[in-house]
Amino acid sequence: MSLGSADAVVVGGGVIGCSIAYHLAGRGAKVALVEKDALGSQSTGKCAGGVRRQFSSETNVLMQQMSVRLLKGLEAETGVDPEFRQIGYLFVLTNDHQVADFKRLLSMWQRLGVSDARWVEPAEIRELAPIVRGDDILGGTFCPTDGIASPHAVTSAYAGAAKRLGARIIEGVAVTGIDVRGGRVSAVTTSAGEITTPAVFNCAGAWAREVGKMAGVAVPVEPYPRNIFVTEPMPAVTRDHPMTIDMTTSFYFHPEGEGLLFGMGLRNETPSFETQVDWAALDAMAEVVERRAPALGNAGVRTAWAGLYEMTPDHQPILGPVDDLDGFWCACGFSGHGFQQAPAVGHLLARCFVGERPEVPLDAFAHRRFTTGVVEPELNVI
Repeated sequence: MSLGSADAVVVGGGVIGCSIAYHLAGRGAKVALVEKDALGSQSTGKCAGGVRRQFSSETNVLMQQMSVRLLKGLEAETGVDPEFRQIGYLFVLTNDHQVADFKRLLSMWQRLGVSDARWVEPAEIRELAPIVRGDDILGGTFCPTDGIASPHAVTSAYAGAAKRLGARIIEGVAVTGIDVRGGRVSAVTTSAGEITTPAVFNCAGAWAREVGKMAGVAVPVEPYPRNIFVTEPMPAVTRDHPMTIDMTTSFYFHPEGEGLLFGMGLRNETPSFETQVDWAALDAMAEVVERRAPALGNAGVRTAWAGLYEMTPDHQPILGPVDDLDGFWCACGFSGHGFQQAPAVGHLLARCFVGERPEVPLDAFAHRRFTTGVVEPELNVI
């Protein structure tokens, strides 16, 4: 059965796909977005919602400067409040190497316009984050205008605005193949029929490798499960407590409702599509929690969920058209940063698609880097 035609088919209805669909439609493209489940039901809906500019890559900092501006204007643009709360991001550092790196990065952030990012001494860390403990803390960096936003609200904002601009949003339909003729994309086949199109955007997140295989394109993205836990109410923790990250362990937490949301990457992680909560992760985190935020360990866990990080070898996204196949675009592999990068990514890729020059150069994220070996890994990965 034919589902008609489109100038571009977006595969994946997470926040990245919805942002791209909206920005493409805003530039006059006829867009169809295909999502196998419900919009935002996979990695987007299971992320921690962080928004920061404290990255090691200059390009990521520039992109996040744009994302913050776009988030702040999203309600005026779409009518939906993204619930962007600028409670700040606090990185806690515990070794000399980290201190040297972050002090160097701090000058770069300020040069690129993140003017309120600053160095904080251990005493101020305890003022900003009263539940943080540890005699090993040497200092940290804090940016008060970083923060958290609602993945559901941002996804809904872009999806609704895309629909109003004429984009077709097709949920509950799986992409089953990508047809290639004469060295370029010609159609997308789905469980509901075929869409004729000269362009496909691979926004399939943890499943990006599988979508690439449909078109004969190697997309080096692996799924890694991550668990998130939310505590029972903690009255002693205010709603404006900053997102706090222990850089050595990647342990992080921020206010969520009346409690705290927390998580941590674990050693010896292996790729998997498993999204059942691994309650053993709490035991693995117990020593870190007791050392860094013992009050959190005394609070009961109210709820938990697991989602998938879409990891690339250099922890950087793959953005833009691939050299191997005309009409095949990637917007995947965000390595835990997709939600916060989505506003800028949609804007920048839509500009590229219509032949405009993006305000932030995207060469560092090109698919070809895995062949040429010219990579700039992102080091500040949580």
